[in-house]
Amino acid sequence: MSWIIALASFGFYWWLTRRATERAKELAPTGQLRSPIYWSSNVLALVLLALVIYIAHIDHQSPVPPFVWVIVFALIVALLVMRLALKWRYPV
Repeated sequence: MSWIIALASFGFYWWLTRRATERAKELAPTGQLRSPIYWSSNVLALVLLALVIYIAHIDHQSPVPPFVWVIVFALIVALLVMRLALKWRYPV
């Protein structure tokens, strides 16, 4: 049974990689891949992911501090603003 799950996971990640490659090929001619806003939004998304993993980890041991929730909310707002800026600057 576990080999079926492993095979399905591998197939899903293979599909995601092919889809991401196609999207990157579409964005390359527009110059969006060289944009600092694009890379900043990617970094903020990774920081948000790290905070969510931290919250999931710490929630089992003690309550999550309120300032962490404020940071998460601020990151989400910043990501939405950056997405709007990217859509405005690079209407693909």
